[in-house]
Amino acid sequence: MHELLQQYTEEVGQSFLPAVIESIHKQTAGQPFLVNRIAQILTGELDIPKTESITMDHFSQAHFQLLHERNTNIDHLTTNIRRNPRFESILMRITATDDGPAFNLRDDLISELATYGVIKQGTDGMCEIANPIYFYCILQTFKPAVNGLEQEYLPEDTREGFLDYLSTTGHIEMGALLDNFRDFIARAGFNILQVPDTPQESVGRHLLLAYLEQFVRLVGGFMHIEVQTGRGRMDLLITHNQRKYVVETKVWRGEVSYQKGKRQLASYLKLESATEGYYVVFDHRTNPEPRAETEEIEDFKIRSYVIPVMQERPS
Repeated sequence: MHELLQQYTEEVGQSFLPAVIESIHKQTAGQPFLVNRIAQILTGELDIPKTESITMDHFSQAHFQLLHERNTNIDHLTTNIRRNPRFESILMRITATDDGPAFNLRDDLISELATYGVIKQGTDGMCEIANPIYFYCILQTFKPAVNGLEQEYLPEDTREGFLDYLSTTGHIEMGALLDNFRDFIARAGFNILQVPDTPQESVGRHLLLAYLEQFVRLVGGFMHIEVQTGRGRMDLLITHNQRKYVVETKVWRGEVSYQKGKRQLASYLKLESATEGYYVVFDHRTNPEPRAETEEIEDFKIRSYVIPVMQERPS
């Protein structure tokens, strides 16, 4: 990957800051088409003066463009994961849980997804999504264009809609925004089970992604997925008005996993030089235990939520 980026530097005389190179590697996992495409956008399509180094602000713009454009690589990805209806359940399980499925090339479905370059074998022998860009595109592919609950996002006493969640200085009030998401799930109740073509274990995460995307688009920010292992947890990194906001999501897998997720988030906040993070866990148990708590963990402020997801329509 470094050689590819060096070629662009030699051709156009423009350098990439080390943080940009690291972010490109993290987002693409070195996938040649994705590296080339993001470098093309950065050096040829954003009109950055050739006398300037390419910064993280430039990377955010290019990354956003790549995530939302049509290109041959992403088109092939989405076509391939739609080939078999059973692919969706496998991919959603990989994205939602730490404990499977195993990377078994004798399984026809896993072998096919690996051949397409969608998944890879993790260091522990389990399946992982190949890179964060594919992770995002997979979620977008299976996320309904309309979930039917958009009118429920905001409370009845809203004043300026989503703009209520910007402070007077123009910064995101992420705690209030996520408090409202928790309340939205409660308001929607069993109706979330009627979101079309969505596996039940994925519905909470799909709704959170749609909710935050609508907000971020409205306020002019950027959002992308940061994936540490390619499965189980999903870190959403929101950039707005020179600030970073990190939201980690998981499905409830027990108290030990819940507490471990907080420590993982603290470690990630340190890497991103952020001071606070948000942790959203969806609880699909028959008798869920809702929580909302704010703690100091390794000198970082972490706001955690356990949000019940109703299992069935009440009788």
